[in-house]
Amino acid sequence: MPLPELEEFRREVALLRDDQAIRAVRRADGRYALSSLSIDDVARLLHHEPSYYLLLAATSLNRTSLRRATQEEEAQLVSPRQRRAFAVRTRLPVSADFDAVVANAITLRMGDLQRKARGKTEQVFRERLEGEGIPLFMSPPRRVVPGIVIAGRKPDGVWPDPATGEPPVIYLEIKRIRRVADDIQKRLYELAEASLEMKLLYGDAPLTGLGIGDNRDVRDESTALRLRQQVAGVRPTVVGLFLCPRAEAERYRLGAEALIDRIFFQEEIEDCIAFISQTINEHGAD
Repeated sequence: MPLPELEEFRREVALLRDDQAIRAVRRADGRYALSSLSIDDVARLLHHEPSYYLLLAATSLNRTSLRRATQEEEAQLVSPRQRRAFAVRTRLPVSADFDAVVANAITLRMGDLQRKARGKTEQVFRERLEGEGIPLFMSPPRRVVPGIVIAGRKPDGVWPDPATGEPPVIYLEIKRIRRVADDIQKRLYELAEASLEMKLLYGDAPLTGLGIGDNRDVRDESTALRLRQQVAGVRPTVVGLFLCPRAEAERYRLGAEALIDRIFFQEEIEDCIAFISQTINEHGAD
């Protein structure tokens, strides 16, 4: 996934070596005594994106853990405007390799940019559905479908609006897969779990164990088809749109669709939209 912002960030965070406060804590052996930064210097650095990520990386904090750190008893003794700086400063290392901290900062920033990119993907898809008059509900605001394993599931798309109390008819998850071989199986497992939970809660899936006596038989394609017969057509219809090349991910489709109604890949977006529209229209005709 191209991230031009990351390259600019990479350049800016490397330049922090020349920041006056950071340069002042450089030791004779080339390492940095970041714990020697003053609380005012830390507060200043936290107000700029590259140095903010640099300090998070140096302390092994993230946005969530930093917020928790500011609520600790000792931090409450500090004035509110300096609590973040205090929480960070107390965790800064006595000796740090600057290049290693920069590398960790880039990794943190990359994760945030990837999440931002996923949000843009959902926005583009939502606008496309709106333009074609397909009433799928997508965030914002985030729609919450009550569940058991996860009390409040938050699909990327759902219809009808769960705020009305109506059970879901269609349940959509959009997954951007960077490395198919490494990432797709976990995402498929998560969606299969959601599919079974939704169909057992809101549908009447007649799930029966297959009682396979020889584990070598599981590799037979007929096994996946036998499972599919139990979930296919049971509402809600669960759909996964996996943004990755079909050529790399096709081999996962049969197994995934044993428990998930439909899986679409990045070359199949038109088919995905048509399927969502058809499912909603068929329900309206019931």
